[in-house]
Amino acid sequence: MRAVNALRLRFQNREHADLALSPGVHAIGYDRHGVLGEVATDAAVAQFCVDRRGVWLQVREGAPGLHVNGRPVKRMAMLRVGDAVFVDGTELVLLAGDPLPAPADYGFSGGTDTRMLLRGVGGPHHGRSFTLDKPRTVGRAGESDIRINEPSFAERHARLEAHADGVVLRDLGSVEGSLVNGRPVRHALLQPGDQVVFGSQHRFIVEAPVPRAGASETAAPAPKRVPVVEETRTPSTLPQSVRRMPWLLLAALLIAAALSLLLLYGAR
Repeated sequence: MRAVNALRLRFQNREHADLALSPGVHAIGYDRHGVLGEVATDAAVAQFCVDRRGVWLQVREGAPGLHVNGRPVKRMAMLRVGDAVFVDGTELVLLAGDPLPAPADYGFSGGTDTRMLLRGVGGPHHGRSFTLDKPRTVGRAGESDIRINEPSFAERHARLEAHADGVVLRDLGSVEGSLVNGRPVRHALLQPGDQVVFGSQHRFIVEAPVPRAGASETAAPAPKRVPVVEETRTPSTLPQSVRRMPWLLLAALLIAAALSLLLLYGAR
């Protein structure tokens, strides 16, 4: 999430100055002159709630005409920087700080994570994804990687190139440029989570895979098998039954002798 002290809500009709969105709840509604702005909570049409998870839009029950990026919202929606909230036709844009400037070393960087992509979140390309394993062009021309077939759109609008520090957006001579997180730009360095808008409704989010804590690169060696050495027993360590055999033999001899004497003298 962006630093919350940098979040602002811009009223596109310029009836009010930008509203700084500090952590907490900010109520939006109509004042006694019918102008949309910050009001008391009990007069709110909608509330912007800022916490450590992000920015949440809460819509008052029964309030009509609320949309986020052209899609109706009935109760609640989580917002991204650059989203446009429409309240009865009045546009409010969630802004953060200025986008990062494009680096001087333009050009496709093969050392980047080529799994980065653009995911459409608004307009005809909603739900589609465009990988950035190679430079991508945006424009009306038929050979464009991301084609926007609108009469007023430039044939070659912009170029997106993977870079070691993110994704470079470079303008190719469009009339109005592009919007990054709600702010107009010509060239910029996009980061994962940034929202870029081409034209009025073609919205995309830069996404990158979340690194996972993998297993250790060096696997633990398998325990060595210790050979079992048979123990060589000495006479002192012979089993007890073996050690008792001489005594048994002696007892047997004595008994045999006694029987012999008994037979010999008993017969007389």
